Amino acid sequence: MNETTDQMSLLDAIGMTAAEETKKPKKKAPSSKKKAQPKNAKESKKKREDIAEKSAGPQQENSESSPARDLQETAGSNGLPHTSDEPTPVANDPIGSDPITLDKYICFALYSANHAMHGVYKSLLKEIGLTYPQFLAMTVLWETNNVPVGAITAKLQLDTNTLTPLLKRLEAMGLVTRTRNVKDERQVILKLTRKGRALEKKTEHFGSCIFASTGLNLEEIADLQSRIMRLRDNLRGNDTNS
Repeated sequence: MNETTDQMSLLDAIGMTAAEETKKPKKKAPSSKKKAQPKNAKESKKKREDIAEKSAGPQQENSESSPARDLQETAGSNGLPHTSDEPTPVANDPIGSDPITLDKYICFALYSANHAMHGVYKSLLKEIGLTYPQFLAMTVLWETNNVPVGAITAKLQLDTNTLTPLLKRLEAMGLVTRTRNVKDERQVILKLTRKGRALEKKTEHFGSCIFASTGLNLEEIADLQSRIMRLRDNLRGNDTNS
C-alpha cells in the first residue's frame, strides 16, 4: 500500500498519471495540407515549363526556318541552289540531254567518209608513187608553179614543220626544185621539174574515178563540198575565238 502510494506521489510530482504512463503515443497522420504542398509545387513547376516552351517555340521555329528560307531564296526553278559551276541551260536545245550514239556523231561521219575517200585514192596514187599529202602539194604546183613555200602552206592549211619534210621528199624524187629567193633568202621558191609536169598527165582520170565512186550527181557534190567547207570555216572560227 505504501509502495503504491509512493509511486503515485512520484508520478504526480513529474506531472503524469498512471494511465498516461502506460498509454503509447500515437503517430500523427500527415495532414492534407502537407500533401497538397508538393502537388501544388509540381503543378506550378509544370506550368512554368509549359509557359517557357510556348514562349521559346516561335523563336526556335524562326531560327530553324531562317536557313531554309535563305536557301529557298537562292534556289532556282528546280528547287536547287544555283552554283557558278553548273552549265547554263540552253533554251530550245535541239540536242537535249539524251546520250548520242556513234552513228549520229557528225565528226565520226566526216572521219569515216574521209577514210573511205583515202581508200579510193590509195589505189589511184599507187600508179604514180605518191602519198595523198604529196599528191595535194603537187596539185597546188600544177595549178600555180614557181611559188614560195608559204603559198603552198596557206593553200593546204598546213604548218611549215609538217610541209617541209614532204617537200624535201618530192625534191628527192626529182619532181620539184627548192631554191632561195634572190631578193629575200628567207623565202624558199618551189618549181616543178619536167618530170613533175609530166606526172600531171597520169592523174587526168582521177576526177572521173572519184566522181563515179561517190554515187552523187554534180549538183549534190557541189552542194556537199560547199557545206563541208562552211563547216570547216565555222569550226576553225570557233577554235580561234576560244
